[in-house]
Amino acid sequence: MILLEAQENYSKWIDLFDGKTTKGWNACNQVQRFEAVNQELHLLSKVNVWVLTEVQMKDFEVQCEVKIPHDYEGFNSGLGFRLIEGRNKPTGYQFEIDRRKSGAVYGIGLGGWLYPSIEQEKEYEERAIGLFKPEKWNHARVRCKGTIIKTFLNRKLISEFQDDQSLEGKFGIQHHGKGGIVAFRNLRAREIY
Repeated sequence: MILLEAQENYSKWIDLFDGKTTKGWNACNQVQRFEAVNQELHLLSKVNVWVLTEVQMKDFEVQCEVKIPHDYEGFNSGLGFRLIEGRNKPTGYQFEIDRRKSGAVYGIGLGGWLYPSIEQEKEYEERAIGLFKPEKWNHARVRCKGTIIKTFLNRKLISEFQDDQSLEGKFGIQHHGKGGIVAFRNLRAREIY
């Protein structure tokens, strides 16, 4: 089911990463490495870690490009949104970044997988199969307006569902603690009015 979008206004894009420093980002746990390198944010950790922005939004679009280490089969990362800070990890939503379920949405502290549900597995596979390229930069985009959440992987719609467990929060990036460096670039967000 495609949820229609009404005519909307957008704010200007806000850069979540200045391309030179990690200013405006805070780790929820100890990271092994978090630094700006050649216009990219590099994140490496031996434990599951989230690094959050200071920017917080309710209705928005957020996007970035991400590249995972191609030689780690079980690598797992994420782009977080509507995150509320916790002691070692946030509560909120995660755009999954890995070989198996990229573009799917995991509810951190919100009950686990929100999309796809068991009934939506076939739909997810039809939308996502072969889209994620581990050896290349992949474009991730999330759009949230009220309770409607949509995710896009390499400019293709992946998930579309409604959930009201977290309606406002910060953005973040994750390293699940296994594998090499995950790199992010062109991180930006804009509000929807």
